Parts: sequence; structure tokens; C-alpha cells
Amino acid sequence: MSFNNILCYGTINPDLIYFVDKLPDLGGDIQSDDYKLRPGGTAINCAEKIKIWSDSFIEVRGNSIGSDPLGEYIINFLESQNIKHKNLVIEGVTPTCSIFVDSSGERTIVSSGYSKSKWSKFNNLESFDSIILDRYSVKYISEHLPNLSSNKNLFIIQAGYETHINYNLDFLIVSKDEISIQEANNLIDNEIVKYILLTASNLPARLISRDGAIEIIPPEFKTINATGAGDTTAAYIGAFGVNNLVSTIKNACAAGAIVAGTNEEPSLSKINEIAKLVEVKPR
Repeated sequence: MSFNNILCYGTINPDLIYFVDKLPDLGGDIQSDDYKLRPGGTAINCAEKIKIWSDSFIEVRGNSIGSDPLGEYIINFLESQNIKHKNLVIEGVTPTCSIFVDSSGERTIVSSGYSKSKWSKFNNLESFDSIILDRYSVKYISEHLPNLSSNKNLFIIQAGYETHINYNLDFLIVSKDEISIQEANNLIDNEIVKYILLTASNLPARLISRDGAIEIIPPEFKTINATGAGDTTAAYIGAFGVNNLVSTIKNACAAGAIVAGTNEEPSLSKINEIAKLVEVKPR
């Protein structure tokens, strides 16, 4: 199953990625081995990947971007990918995200400019059958979220956990560093969230639900740059749903592993190849 109309709501910004051996000490000065400029933020990361996998209608909404050169860069990218963006607010300065990736693949992230952003309206959602949210955007649309679950035909997924969840989600993808096992279990036991995928870089992930828990063991790989890997995992689930749960989870984790371990685009053929190496074990 794949969804036909998908809204990716969240952060939108250019990523400025710097590859370094290690971060400097306080007051230090280093040179970057290499750097990269790419469209980023959870909304764009998810929409970009879904476009690789399907011909679904994809729209991004989220923070405002400026009519400055970086904002024009974002708009030109969205138009080149046929990603809809008519509801974006064009105002002020485009936020940026500076990402420092060391030789182990570990990232240090500095986001800037969001405090002055305005956020897209969260309405006219009737045409969507899947919505992907990110943790940063939740506080700006919190008043609308409790009403989402009234649409039984809408699949709702969230990437990351920062603000208390008092609304229903079909799926939550969250790092084990962001939420305790007890908090996750409470969300499941109280039927607030149906499925939670607890991730931990290239370590085994855990999927929990009221039916129990399973462990997902990714293939062995060295993380080169994990930027966008978690968003890629969320994008796959947001694009294909959970009718075939185990298959979707294996493919979603494979897609994230491809991004983190190779920096290549995760095509469906590559995902299917790597998914064969993903182990799933009941806990």
C-alpha cells in the first residue's frame, strides 16, 4: 500500500554540512575537510525521499523562508522536484542548519533563525491521507492536533519527541535518547500512539505496540553521515503505511541505513536489497 496525498510538515532550511576530523576545543580553529550545501529540514528530507519512491502528491509546509538567496535556493529545489509548496510563508530571513560531521560520523548541529519564523497554516487537510510531522513544529500547531484523529482515514506519523503528546498518532519514530522506555510504554498503554520505533544510530532498534515488542537489527555498516537518515526512515513509513508492518519496518530501517552508511539515494531496489540483511526478532 502507498498513500496518494502526503503532507510533510516541519522544518525547512538549507543544510550547511562541514566534514571535520574532530570539533575544536573552546576558542580553537580548524579547517573543514569538505563541505556540502543541500536543501534540508525534516519536511524537505521526507518529501525528497518520497518523490524517489512514488508519484504521490507531496506538499511541504512549515517554517517561513525569506525571499533571500537561500530562500530562492529552497524554492528552486522544490520546483525542480515537483514538490508542492504554495502554502509556505515567504517572509523574513531563511533559517539555516549548520551540521559538523566528525570522522566517526557523529553530528553536532547548530540551527539558527527559527525563533523569528512564522509557520504555515495547518488547515485544509481533507485531501491528505498521510501526514508526517516533526518534533520542532508541534508546538506551533498544537491546538489543531487533537482534532486530527477524527479523520479515521488519515495516517499520522511524527518524527522525534520534544513536546508532550496529548493527541493521537499512528506512528512515532524517536531516538532512545529523546524518550524513556517508560514514557514510550505509557503512550502505548494509554492508546495515544499505536506504534513507536525507538532508534539508536546503527544499534538495534525496537518497535513497541500493544501487541508486544520486536527488535530490528540493522546490517553492519560504518556511519559516514547520518544527516537525514532518521527522516528517511520516517518518510518510508509515512509513504507506505503499516498494513504490512514487518516488511515496512525492515524497508524503512534499510532506507535509513543506506543514507547514513553510503550517502547515496535510497532507491526502492537498493532498499529491497539491504532489507534482506535486516533481522527482526520478537522480544
